[in-house]
Amino acid sequence: MYKNLNCELLGITGRQSEIIELALTYGFRGIDLDIADMVKRCQRSSFENAARFLTSSKLKVGGFEAPIDLDADDEAYAAQLALLNSAAEIAHRAEATTAFLAVPHATDRLPYPEYFEVIRKRIDEIAAIFSKEEIRVALSFRAVAEADEEPKQFKFVQDVENFVALVKSCSNVGIVFDSWNWFCGAGTEQQLEDLGLDRVLTVRLADCVEGVAPSAATQGDCLLPGSTGVINNVAYISKLSAAGINVPVSPMGRLAEPGGTRDAFVGKTQDALNQVLEEAGLPTNARKPETFVDTSFASNQSA
Repeated sequence: MYKNLNCELLGITGRQSEIIELALTYGFRGIDLDIADMVKRCQRSSFENAARFLTSSKLKVGGFEAPIDLDADDEAYAAQLALLNSAAEIAHRAEATTAFLAVPHATDRLPYPEYFEVIRKRIDEIAAIFSKEEIRVALSFRAVAEADEEPKQFKFVQDVENFVALVKSCSNVGIVFDSWNWFCGAGTEQQLEDLGLDRVLTVRLADCVEGVAPSAATQGDCLLPGSTGVINNVAYISKLSAAGINVPVSPMGRLAEPGGTRDAFVGKTQDALNQVLEEAGLPTNARKPETFVDTSFASNQSA
């Protein structure tokens, strides 16, 4: 397994070159790709020009968000599906092998049983398109609603039990193992084993504020891994490592005591992730800005 930087999970924004520089500076071996941005860059020029920063960085592509909404109405979904082949081709050229696909948390479209079948069919359609480019779909779910999320009429996948049922009903898909949503969705290590560790295509680690019940947790309770030990990330990483699973591992969450610069925050996420990996017995490395010798990348690149 290797350290991967997904800035969206940390609430960080920046140009492609800035994110690459952060990853290089703080010892991450991979980043998640903004495929929508990459597609736009390719449309304006060429793939070689659009991917030049990524190529020169030598970073791995941990994965990317599939540019399609499973909860879209039929017309919008069909339009997004029609554009998916070109996005898959570009992702393949960038050497991406995993597309993240978010399962709806709730819907206004249909009650659960009917909606389950609609979503299952859509997932299989999307997975078939990506498989042509040797890319696997990794499903994710949200146990916790976003703070500004509008309530919807019907609940859908909001816990591990229903997530596992959906994954098992689909063809050729894996999962994003997200320890935060697994915890909030009442998941266990045994459920992960029963689903199959080989289905884990990427890992996201976080911790939770002490004294908060999983069912009562909010996004504000999501901390960097190792902050409190409420979520046993070491046990999950140890289990995956013992099974020979070699996938990107991304930190998510906030600092227990927020503050400081963006660079300082990324440095602390590196420390948090290193601690978990080291306690799980995995080799890792810590890089600080003063040891970042490839200054030519930072000074010469612009987006």
